[in-house]
Amino acid sequence: MKNVRLLASIAAGAVLLSATALAQTDPKKAERAFKAKCASCHGQTGKGDTDKGKELKVEDMTAAKYQSKKDADLKKAILEGFKVDGKEVMPSFKDEITPEQADALVKYTRSFKK
Repeated sequence: MKNVRLLASIAAGAVLLSATALAQTDPKKAERAFKAKCASCHGQTGKGDTDKGKELKVEDMTAAKYQSKKDADLKKAILEGFKVDGKEVMPSFKDEITPEQADALVKYTRSFKK
């Protein structure tokens, strides 16, 4: 009986984890996260046409150059941030979002294709 309860508990945990992962990749949640965390520099449409985006010379996410980047590289930039000439141009978001949420953001930015 103890093993049955343990298996039921493990199965329930797996269902919960699957539901959580699914929720984290929900396109609407990714869109809200982008607007909350990214749009101040990258703009609502990913063109980088905000004052801050222009100042930092952020890349146009609708352009082929951006769209040709590997998902893993984009995810790394989201989670770790990056510097140009030793100056931080994008902060790290690893303490604010999960890797799964970063994947969802990458997927969302793919919707900006021209």
